[in-house]
Amino acid sequence: MTGFLFPPYVDLMKEGSTVILRNAKIDMFKGSMRLAVDKWGRVEVTEPADFTVKEDNNLSLIEYELVNVVEE
Repeated sequence: MTGFLFPPYVDLMKEGSTVILRNAKIDMFKGSMRLAVDKWGRVEVTEPADFTVKEDNNLSLIEYELVNVVEE
């Protein structure tokens, strides 16, 4: 599996599911974040974990832009 997560992998990401991503990264695309899994990556669904997601700090709602810094 390579590239961005797409169906049927999106269907694994349901509320209450615990998903383990190996060799995954966040790519910036048109000011938004995308989750990508490389060719050696894995997507696993496991037993539900016992934790609560903090939803008040959703970084996906922030638009980012690349700023080049020139060092003198």
